[in-house]
Amino acid sequence: MKRYPTDDESSTSERIVTKTSPKPTCIYCGIREGATRDHIPPKGLFATPRPNLVTVPCCEPCQKGQSLDDEYFLRTIGMRRGIADNRSARSAQGAAIRSLTKPQKTGFTRALIASLGLASIHSPGGLYLGQAMTYNADVNRLCNVIQRTTCGLYFHKFGVRVPDDHICLVYAMDGFASADLDVAANARKMWDSAISGKRYNFGNDVFSYWVQRLEGIEFATLWAFLVYASVAFVAVTAPATDLPHPAQDRAQ
Repeated sequence: MKRYPTDDESSTSERIVTKTSPKPTCIYCGIREGATRDHIPPKGLFATPRPNLVTVPCCEPCQKGQSLDDEYFLRTIGMRRGIADNRSARSAQGAAIRSLTKPQKTGFTRALIASLGLASIHSPGGLYLGQAMTYNADVNRLCNVIQRTTCGLYFHKFGVRVPDDHICLVYAMDGFASADLDVAANARKMWDSAISGKRYNFGNDVFSYWVQRLEGIEFATLWAFLVYASVAFVAVTAPATDLPHPAQDRAQ
């Protein structure tokens, strides 16, 4: 297995993009010049004035391809029931509601209306509280944004991009709500393991993350993310040979 740098090491490999590379290369494709900077996490999550965010080198094609998923992420998370009561969350909710009336967003609005339904709501103790309106979200598009965020924070934390022979898997914790008990329990163990270390926070509980090195898989990492103190994701980076393909094992 090819050896990659640890936290305190740098690489001279031409295929590894580092913070000290003479010419910045896009950390996502690892091929084109990083002519622009990508904000990590997405700056649209935050009300102004925004906190200091991480920025990473990004090429224009990669950044352009991410913009639609970012917009979907912000609208979908912004409409979620129970997001944290802070200024940025209220701003996101207002923007999501206003977007439904824009002519250029009719496709999203029609898809949202078609997915509306009712679901039973229970308290943490299991008490039935009634029914509330729900909607279906495209989990893959949400996970795409967290996957990019993971890659950006990996570069920020370790000084190199995620290696070419590694993959990044992202799981939405809400996707395990209706899973078998064993699967849900394993997902919870993964979450608990991820948050056992130091918590890093952007803004007032707008975006938090944790990162751990995984034992037993060389240079693998485990991440946890919490958006508006309510919406949780887990991500893993590891050699492709040690993990299943995302299409086969992503929570839906």
